[in-house]
Parts: sequence; structure tokens; C-alpha cells
Amino acid sequence: MSIKQEKTSEQQPPALISNSKLQQLYTTMLKCRILDSYARKLEGKSFWKGKEAALAGAAIDLQPDDAIVFSSGIVIGNFLKGLPLRSLFAQFSKRNAKNSSQKQKRAGAPAQSSLATGIAYGRTTPNSKSITVAFLSENPENSAAGQDALLVAAARKLPIVYICGDGSMDASRMYTYNFPVIPVDGNDVVAVYRVAYECTVRAREGGGPSVIVCRFSTSNEEPRRKRDPLRLMEEYLSAKGLFQAEKKQISIRAFEKEITKAKAAPKASPDSETKHNAENIFFL
Repeated sequence: MSIKQEKTSEQQPPALISNSKLQQLYTTMLKCRILDSYARKLEGKSFWKGKEAALAGAAIDLQPDDAIVFSSGIVIGNFLKGLPLRSLFAQFSKRNAKNSSQKQKRAGAPAQSSLATGIAYGRTTPNSKSITVAFLSENPENSAAGQDALLVAAARKLPIVYICGDGSMDASRMYTYNFPVIPVDGNDVVAVYRVAYECTVRAREGGGPSVIVCRFSTSNEEPRRKRDPLRLMEEYLSAKGLFQAEKKQISIRAFEKEITKAKAAPKASPDSETKHNAENIFFL
């Protein structure tokens, strides 16, 4: 089942996250972890392991007309946008073959923020409520071009939410750009979701851009295992009586069967809905 199928139609205030939404966030993180392991086998590297809270928290409520911009990880990006697994792996195979023949390089930090800003600008139309969520691997302030991109987004009040994955951007920079720069524990999916909810609502209502700065380390340098986002969410759900280890294993086996079936399926032409979703996914 894709994320799109799991989404609920109601938009809830972040202070009132329902039990079903909490479980949806956890299930999405779990599936991202599984898909990342498959991507690691296919590409020889892991893009998002340990950062599933940032992915699920920021993308869980994306709508069909919203755009998602990824610096890496085509499998996860397609999944978060709601593509069926069969189309997801077909897209990956096609892109992987193209990249291997052309030896394409991924965009660096300056290009990431500039291209994401350009995508948001190009998609902006009067009375549109669609937004762009851009996952950046580095701090856009590391270059003059990246800073200029943020200034342009602010000046034009572009409906874009940047997810900064390296955690180094200073929240006080909000005074420079005149939009929110919000630090959040990147291992805590509930915290990410609350902040992302507010930022996406703000963008849809014409409030302009914002940056969510995900920090994945702690001041007391806790062991990585204790800061694993899945482990943290399992503890959170357990405290609310919402987690069962047996159901987790059932979910894992069921999703892995879906993946195996999807990979073996004939490469049929995508339907109009799949094409529409794919048109709103950008890989830098």
C-alpha cells in the first residue's frame, strides 16, 4: 500500500495528532527503512537510513498537486509522493540505466537550493494551494548562490518548505531572510511533523517559504542506537499502548511481499494518476 492510499482526508491541528496519524507516521518510517535497504542493494549506498523521521514527518501530508524535490534516493522520493511500487521500481530502473550511461553527477549544495527555488517559482500560479517540499543534503548558506536562492524565495513569497538535512543552519538567520528557520530534532518524527504541518499550512496560505533544520545528533552524544527514529517512535507508541512487536513483523513481511511482487510485475504503461504524481517529483 502506498503512502497516498494511507493518507487521511482530514487536516488536524498539530497539537491534536490522532492515534491513526501517529501509527501512519510510524508505518511510513518503517517502509522507508525497508525501501532504503533495497535501494542500498541496487545502488550500493544508503541515502536515508536513520533519517526516516525527517522524511515521513515532512512528506506525510503532501497532496497530489504538491511537488517534492530530492537531492538523492529516487526510490524513497517516489514512495513519499505516492507512486505504486510497480511504477516506483520501473522509474528507478529507467533512471539508473540513464545515469549509468551518462555518468550524471548530483547537484551540489548551491545548485540544490537554487534549483529547488526555481522549481517552486515555475510552479507558482494564482490561487494555487500547491506547495514544494525540498529535501536538501547540505546547508544552503554554505554558498552565495544558496543564500541568494533563499532571498529570492523570501522576496517572492514562494510556497516552498526546505528541509535542511545537515543541521548546521542557525535559526537566528530568520531575521536575515524574514521567514522562519526552525531547528528540530531530526530523530523525532512527531516533532518534525508538528513543525512541517505549520510550515506547509503557512505556505499554502501565501505566507511564503520556511526552512526546517533537522538535527540528528544530541548534546550528550547518546549512542546512535538509542537515537534511531524507529526505536524512538516505538517507545513513544508503546507508552500510548499503540505498538506491538508482533504487528511490526507482520507489517514488514507484508510489505516485503509487496515489493517482491512489484519488482516481478510486467512494466505496464503508467496510468494518468501515476504520470501526474511522477511529474511533480524532481531529483537533483
